Amino acid sequence: MPKDEKSQLPELLINDGQINTIAKDYYHYDSFCRKENGDINLWNLFNLFTSANKSSYIDTFLDRNANVFNLAKGLQESLNGNSSYSWFLS
Repeated sequence: MPKDEKSQLPELLINDGQINTIAKDYYHYDSFCRKENGDINLWNLFNLFTSANKSSYIDTFLDRNANVFNLAKGLQESLNGNSSYSWFLS
């Protein structure tokens, strides 16, 4: 991706291993997994991300949790039609 475009997109601080955990838990985590039809609400998505973030070192834990909160908030704004996070949903 060109540097100009990348600088305009919201940053995601979650690493690859955490993305793998989120994807696995989307299907199998009893408390926050998807519904039977595949839908998931933003609260459960936020909890999947923060649960995966527990494996972070202490020096990045708070930054990543704040970043996940901003991601969930941005996705909510995008669903309402007014956010730069809409590229996640297209």
